[in-house]
Parts: sequence; C-alpha cells; structure tokens
Amino acid sequence: MIVHNKKQARNTHAVTEITEMPDRGHSLTIDHGWREVADTALTFLRRFADPSQ
Repeated sequence: MIVHNKKQARNTHAVTEITEMPDRGHSLTIDHGWREVADTALTFLRRFADPSQ
C-alpha cells in the first residue's frame, strides 16, 4: 500500500512524509501508543500548515 500511495503522490506538490512506528496496529486511535501517533501527526501538521488559513 505504501508503494501505491508513493506512486500516486509523485505528481503532486503536497508534502508527504513516512514515519515508521513499530508495534502499532491499524486502529491508531484505540491501540496502545495512540498518543505518540497523534503527537507525530500534529507535529507534522504544525510544520507545514499555513497559519493564515
């Protein structure tokens, strides 16, 4: 799936980033360690979000 997404994102100007988080399931909001996942996503958004919008 990651390879498929990478191919789709190749022709876009969107910022993408892959962060590997070992021992995490696909139900990120209810699995153990969900706060670390949420903090990682929030940090990414804060780096690239336009504060004027």
